[in-house]
Amino acid sequence: MTTPFETVLAGFRLGESETLLKLDGKAAFSAAQLTLMAQARRELFILTPNFEPERYNEAAFADALSSFARRSRYSDARILVGDPKIALLWGHHVVALGKRLTSHLRIRQLHEDDYDPEESWMVADGIGMLRRDSSEGLKGSLSAKSIPYARRASDRFTELWERATDIPDFRNLHI
Repeated sequence: MTTPFETVLAGFRLGESETLLKLDGKAAFSAAQLTLMAQARRELFILTPNFEPERYNEAAFADALSSFARRSRYSDARILVGDPKIALLWGHHVVALGKRLTSHLRIRQLHEDDYDPEESWMVADGIGMLRRDSSEGLKGSLSAKSIPYARRASDRFTELWERATDIPDFRNLHI
């Protein structure tokens, strides 16, 4: 038996669907992220305060991100993280993936002036947007056609990216 959430998510089409889908809980976020990444074609920008292990440190997420990054040589997968300590201390599926896909997946640390622990979102192709509402709990929204907001977020991401720095511990050393 499918839930109303699953029914709406099954009809999600990046750039076409008009429904704003409210997300509540880990399962909803996971399904929404995987759906958004599966439909993205050119670029995927992720802004996260601390690599949120409850959202991003899952094999299914890393597999979907890997599929996106390898889909085309023009795919642009980038992640900005505010505080990478959790991933450095405990390990992370996405960090391991980034070490293997150095030319397809790039990860940088936000400049300290740009860090906001409440800001967490994902933009696909400058059209679709998934956002977490606050750092308290997993509540947020997914929009397939959020063009003005997604474009603004993409532009902001690009500005933040220019000020961000590489994270040496996230790269493999080749000797």
